[in-house]
Amino acid sequence: MTQTQPAPEPPIRRFQPLIGKWLLRGRTLDSAEDNIFGWNSFEWLPGGHFLKSEGEINFKGFVMQSVEIIAYDAGSQTFPASVYSSMSDEVFPYAWDFDGTTLTHAGSGARYTGTLSPDGDTLTGGWRPDAGPATEGSAYDAIMTRVK
Repeated sequence: MTQTQPAPEPPIRRFQPLIGKWLLRGRTLDSAEDNIFGWNSFEWLPGGHFLKSEGEINFKGFVMQSVEIIAYDAGSQTFPASVYSSMSDEVFPYAWDFDGTTLTHAGSGARYTGTLSPDGDTLTGGWRPDAGPATEGSAYDAIMTRVK
């Protein structure tokens, strides 16, 4: 008897355009110059059922690393994620979506909305708090550029 590995849920494949390594630069809304730098990479876990996002960000001198595992939940037709960060021993729930052009990433009281360029090598967007006005450091704009 031959066993075959089940195919990944087709909806998770909508994130394929993000696969690769990206450099990030940006600025808080109160800054006239870039004060946020980092990198992020996206890759499929073996079998292609889950997407791993790994990165490091230098946010105004504070450096944080994280690993995030993104899944597809067929019951709710959503893309939940778990974030593991160097800032805490708590696992943070986030959610993703991507329609091929617009990427959203939400959790911990904030939401990122970004637009992928037509050539697929630049992601431009920003983080904003879910409620209330943006305060120093709670909102920023960033550009991610694919490097490989």
